Amino acid sequence: MAEMQWIKLRIDMFDDEKIKIIQSMPEGDSILVVWIRLIALAGKCNTDGLVMIEDEFPFTDEMLAVIFNKPLATVKFALKTLEQFHMIENTTKGIYIINFSKHQNIEGMDKIREQNRLRKRRERERKAALLLEQKASEGQERPAAETKDADVTETEGVLSDTSQGAQEMSRDQSREVTQQREDKEKEEEKDNNISLDSDIAGESAGMGEAQKGAARKHLGYDAVMEDYNRTCPDLPQIRAVSESRRRAVRGLLRELEKLKIMQGTGPYEKLHKIFQMAQDSSFLSGRSGRWHGCSFDWLMNKTNALKVLEGNYADKGNGGGPGGSPECGTGGQSGTADNREMDNTTLEALELLRKNSGAEDL
Repeated sequence: MAEMQWIKLRIDMFDDEKIKIIQSMPEGDSILVVWIRLIALAGKCNTDGLVMIEDEFPFTDEMLAVIFNKPLATVKFALKTLEQFHMIENTTKGIYIINFSKHQNIEGMDKIREQNRLRKRRERERKAALLLEQKASEGQERPAAETKDADVTETEGVLSDTSQGAQEMSRDQSREVTQQREDKEKEEEKDNNISLDSDIAGESAGMGEAQKGAARKHLGYDAVMEDYNRTCPDLPQIRAVSESRRRAVRGLLRELEKLKIMQGTGPYEKLHKIFQMAQDSSFLSGRSGRWHGCSFDWLMNKTNALKVLEGNYADKGNGGGPGGSPECGTGGQSGTADNREMDNTTLEALELLRKNSGAEDL
């Protein structure tokens, strides 16, 4: 396979939300280096975004660590992070760069593949011609014309079988990649049209049909966005809920249900609780001046959200450490009149959220 001599990188790639979040993470710069080197390696492989050795088998984490000259732990962490951000995915053929064809010159890659195919065909033809000359010079007993015709027929048959086999392998590989993309699109479409009860909260085996029917209402992402913007005025406001954010919201709610956290409360209440605790935290809201990295996307991270609910970032007056330090705080409630007033405000906000989200669909 001919190697690509270049790949394309967008000049605004560092303005992308995912890249900004990755940069703020531990080992963020190393993760970006691994990401760019994966794109370069995919271009070198020239297989529509698949990263594999000689079109046969995938790279292992250990191989990539050697090629990228990075510690194995760093490479594993980078690959896991990139997969969580839906920038790559692991397939049976190897690592696949999602949206690789969107950012690269696929037409140019196809030209290189076609030129490579023609070059290999010409090479096979030259070998076949040399084979014919060799046999003719050996002076076989068969008549020259018969020998030549037989050899040409045999050579053409070998060439035809080889070419047909290569084309079939190429078609099989293309079909596999296409099927993987179609399966992913179907899964995303299913994700986008799934109900709160059956997907996020999970249908209980003992739930009656009337209860199931009443729970078919879909999650209103616009309502979630409005609740976040209204509840967290000290945090960066968001203007839209992208598909990646929708997946993060669904994933978080599934995780909370799986861990049996805040059982008996609906998805809106769970999200509102996270927003409220973030706003109440002097550390997360940035009021302490110690950190300004909290955002909607940060809160939708499963690990971060769990820490917030556990009270790791709560102010001292709310049962946490002094100044809202993440090292302090064990949760709990003070039971003061201020807290009771805050609970009433929370209930009013949730009631307003339910009314506003009545017509919203997933």
